[in-house]
Amino acid sequence: MKNTLLDKLHIPLTCKINRKLFKKQFIENFSLNANEKKIISEDVDNITLEYLLNKDKINIAPFNDEENDYSEIAFIRVEILSTKRLKKLSNIIQNIPYPLIVVFAYENKICINISPKRINKNDSSKLVVEESYFTKWIDLDNLNPLEQEFLQSIEIKNHPFTNFFEFYNSYLNKVIAFDASQYSGSLEQSEDTKEVLREIQEIELNISDIIAKIKKETSIRDKVNLNIELKTLNDRAESLKGSL
Repeated sequence: MKNTLLDKLHIPLTCKINRKLFKKQFIENFSLNANEKKIISEDVDNITLEYLLNKDKINIAPFNDEENDYSEIAFIRVEILSTKRLKKLSNIIQNIPYPLIVVFAYENKICINISPKRINKNDSSKLVVEESYFTKWIDLDNLNPLEQEFLQSIEIKNHPFTNFFEFYNSYLNKVIAFDASQYSGSLEQSEDTKEVLREIQEIELNISDIIAKIKKETSIRDKVNLNIELKTLNDRAESLKGSL
């Protein structure tokens, strides 16, 4: 059995599952549209439930309230054949009804996805994804010091064992810190790092939209106005990055 990044987190062997999940299970058990079925069929090589943490396997208490169900946490590894539809694929994987920590693997690169979930108010038996965070692709053969520091920071010993909600949010915060470090150069973060990072990501989406509009625009006046808007957004993004 090959070692994976998840094995390097030093999760107790009592939590080791190493169970293959079949693409057919996703297609048959979840309400996927035709495009989602195509993504799971074409982009996925293997899906493995590597670890399942619950109160019977590790000394961490469940956490439940009206909005949250953190009774257990699953660590999933997804080996993929293409990175082009990663976020859509992640949405499919997140149909699994647990809080998940997902490691996508492509060649020798990995990307970690954390998607906090809340209880569905219309159906308390279901969890819905609130927001989704992805690390950049990390080349395990060519780690820089910041990447090495991040991977060490997510070893299980560096998270609180208070309860599964605190444990999961610790992973989330470390992913956010790593994403912010691409601009700041440090894994240190402040109270507003999450909000600043979210605003940067929203601005970058707007920038992509405007660049696409500029390429299609035929009116000189409208093209000039779009370029002015583009500069304003770029300046705002750089200012936010500098604040991290």
